[in-house]
Amino acid sequence: MKNTLQLLDEKDQLKKRAQEIISGVEKETRKMNDVENTEFDSITKQLAEKDLEIRKIEEDNKINLNTITTKQTNQTMENFSLLKAINDLANNKPLDERALEVDEAGRAEFRKSGQNFAGQLILPMETRGAISAVTAGSGLEVVATDKLGILEPLRANLVLVQAGATYLSGLAGNVSIPAYSGSNALWEGETDAAQDGAGAFTQVDLAPKRITTYIDVTKQFLIQESSSAETMLMKDIVKAVSNKLEATIFGTVAGSATQPAGLLMGVVADTVAPTYAELVGMETALETANVVGNKVFIVSPSAKGELKTTLKASGVAAGYLMDNDEINGYPALSTSAVPSKGIIFGNFEDFVIGQWGGIDLTVDPYTQASNGKVRIVINAFFDAKPRRAGSFVKAILA
Repeated sequence: MKNTLQLLDEKDQLKKRAQEIISGVEKETRKMNDVENTEFDSITKQLAEKDLEIRKIEEDNKINLNTITTKQTNQTMENFSLLKAINDLANNKPLDERALEVDEAGRAEFRKSGQNFAGQLILPMETRGAISAVTAGSGLEVVATDKLGILEPLRANLVLVQAGATYLSGLAGNVSIPAYSGSNALWEGETDAAQDGAGAFTQVDLAPKRITTYIDVTKQFLIQESSSAETMLMKDIVKAVSNKLEATIFGTVAGSATQPAGLLMGVVADTVAPTYAELVGMETALETANVVGNKVFIVSPSAKGELKTTLKASGVAAGYLMDNDEINGYPALSTSAVPSKGIIFGNFEDFVIGQWGGIDLTVDPYTQASNGKVRIVINAFFDAKPRRAGSFVKAILA
């Protein structure tokens, strides 16, 4: 029997097909032909049937809740367990009903994004209260549970988002982000014709690119039933994705069809001395380019160490280049994703991160079998680009 998520996904597919028929007819400025009329009528009928099925499931769920008696007061319906799902897959067992619901939600996200997926378990980035658990205590309580909550921890784990970068989730297909260079106000004589002072619209194209990484967990860990172990595994998956993403974004590698360009691409190493004048020069460069907004420094741990131990001028009273997590009065964040002695300064609101679909997991019980471990291969789709290249200045300290 289909669940509500499956029926909603099928409704979406039917609505898309109906819209395709309507768009085709409107484009050719004609009426529907017999074949189109028949298909459209069939879609309308199927949509009505699926609405009835969804309402029936909702009514049945209410009846089931109302008929649970005190005989079940010490029972708790099984919640989704990522540990159990991975352990089942590692031992060639079928997923339980809860895991299948979560997996179907993840697959629906991927289908809507237009991306392919091949894993045995697909985790949705977002849960919208579609999955709930029933907990019986002294009375009956219905508890809406956020089973996964991957999206918010992932955003929180990204230093770029902390710096103000825009994070776009749930994308479908390639996306064009408009960028505007700003307009110019001009002085003219009282009766002179006005000149065009408008800036230029450009666009930044984002296309899904696959991030792949893996984590190894012991078989002993997978049989744990504690919530803390479950949380730890989810954090490890989120951390693996965020680390890989930011290491690429802050890197020095040129962009390609398979990965975003690194912000430090083309920056020559060891050419900037760690001096107050150089840091002020970075600020001056952004102001000259009319970059406004909340400017932030993001530095590598090695650059942070050097800046925190280098005086602005002779004498301790002058202060250090970095103090109280600030550089020259601007917030300064540090991450090991930035290459050694790297510094990036800019308005990170002009940087966009796009994400498509959920997280695709493949459970490999063989590669690390001799070590008593299971390898979890993680795939996800992202792209990242600045809307305005001039919003950032970069350097690698000597």
